[in-house]
Amino acid sequence: MTNDLCVILNPRSGSAGDDFRQRVETALQNANAQYEILETTLEIGGKELACEAVKNGARHLVACGGDGTVMAVVNGIGQSGLVNAGKEPQITLSIVPGGTANLLAGALKIPSNVDDAIATALEGRDLALDLGTCGSTWFALGLGLGLTEKLVSQTSTVEKERLGKLAYAKAMLGEMGMKPHGFHLKLDDQPDQLRAGVGVVIANAGEIGGGFTFAPFARMDDGELDVCVLRRFYFRDVLRLAWRAILGTMPEDRAVEFYQARHVEITCNPPLDLQIDGEEVDKMIPLVADVVPHAILARVPAEKAAEAAFEATGEPPAWRQHLPVVRGILFILMLIGLLFGVIAGVRGVQRKRENG
Repeated sequence: MTNDLCVILNPRSGSAGDDFRQRVETALQNANAQYEILETTLEIGGKELACEAVKNGARHLVACGGDGTVMAVVNGIGQSGLVNAGKEPQITLSIVPGGTANLLAGALKIPSNVDDAIATALEGRDLALDLGTCGSTWFALGLGLGLTEKLVSQTSTVEKERLGKLAYAKAMLGEMGMKPHGFHLKLDDQPDQLRAGVGVVIANAGEIGGGFTFAPFARMDDGELDVCVLRRFYFRDVLRLAWRAILGTMPEDRAVEFYQARHVEITCNPPLDLQIDGEEVDKMIPLVADVVPHAILARVPAEKAAEAAFEATGEPPAWRQHLPVVRGILFILMLIGLLFGVIAGVRGVQRKRENG
């Protein structure tokens, strides 16, 4: 396993801090690693740096930053010409989380601490991961139309810095009761089907952060994309879906439908905005998504072997079986607290108006 790393670092990542580069370099130097650091700028992003690095011979890239930085590096790898279906992965991706949500890092169990994340990049184990494509854009987690795009676009950078992940929950409450849209789905060679819903997700990974699994059948190494249609979105649906996620009975809920396919086409009228791996992108309607099996290697903590078994078999290790219950209860309480906070705020504004 080589220690020659090409580090692509975003010094402006959401929660990284002004000393992000210094902490990354210190960890690398303490480990006696051989490395090169390339910083993103407003003119040159992670995609361009990653693509050029791979073309120049780099085979182990370390993305240091938030989900936007990781998405950019994944796209640079994908567009380098060295990712092909049916061939052994040639590029290894490591992540040092520095953003607000850090969704892919969370799905891969990458430590949030810089020192531990660098240790993982140097000493971890490799997992072969699928990637998805949508037009010329590559993705590792998934993409979303409708509701999931709204959660991204309605959450400002200021709110993410101030509230962290709660900013997404606040945006979610603002979208309660949104009107359903009509989606035409074509999955592989099956006939078109019309589905009504507030959003559609094409998932490569099932976890959406904090241990919550949105797409229960999704695995990042199964050669399939999971299509999730959220039929409606009221507060009672959120509470029920959260509880079903805890119990592992999400597929039975009337508010959501699940499908699997290697090739997905979606059209809707009017065209809806799109998010890919948590970042807004230009509209791509009609949307066409494909899976590229075992496209890259992802470096994960060596001690997470049991976690990797969970991804492969669907059976969580014993110590994790009760953790989702605690997280689920906290999540529900958080939503209730936010709802009452919004109600109290609205009533306060109304009282001020009444009192002149």
